[in-house]
Amino acid sequence: MGFAKIEHDFPAVLKTPEDKVLEYGVACASIQEQRVDFKNEFVPLFKMGTRLKVVRVHDGVETHSFLGETYLSSEKMLRLVSITDQVLPGAASAYLYDVEMGGSASALLPPQGQRRLFRFGRQEELPSLQVFPVSIYALSLTQLRFTCGMTLSQGQRLAVSVWQPPLLEDLPIQVELPVDFGEGATGSYRCRILDLPGENGPRLEKYLRDLSLRVNKSFPPLPED
Repeated sequence: MGFAKIEHDFPAVLKTPEDKVLEYGVACASIQEQRVDFKNEFVPLFKMGTRLKVVRVHDGVETHSFLGETYLSSEKMLRLVSITDQVLPGAASAYLYDVEMGGSASALLPPQGQRRLFRFGRQEELPSLQVFPVSIYALSLTQLRFTCGMTLSQGQRLAVSVWQPPLLEDLPIQVELPVDFGEGATGSYRCRILDLPGENGPRLEKYLRDLSLRVNKSFPPLPED
């Protein structure tokens, strides 16, 4: 997420400042040149100085609004300058954000790398509750991605806790896609968040709202901490 994403074409809606839809198309924004271009096979013509709004759309969700004044207007392209932007609430739920946070996971797992003797002389892996560290590198309201030293299978269910903001406790997740790098190596796992019980929901929503503002605010960008 961030500047690079809006400097390339993205689905967008052209609107009046009062949110009346004028046209659908694609747009791109230049932070350096402080402009936003809206393009389509047909774009309504506007006088220089007309105030208009370009709204970024991701999977049907409006995530970012750019308000400016018309500088160039042709049948296929409109350029706005004197831009102010607003990160919309949808940005917190529409995107997967890069993060760096440590946590722990608990899951019922078979013994890693060993087998136990079960009934009738057969060797069976008996699952037991195991707790292990994870490194979370991507997060949204519906997805979580992490690396760990354990071997996990597709469909495996876990509970993840993070003892730093956003302070998640026993968050239920399920592995959607495991990428195992071999025995003894770190594996990467893409997981689906199954539920947001207790305070996990409001804490994660607030964390992602704040993060989406820091990452996406562009005109002007927020000052660095």
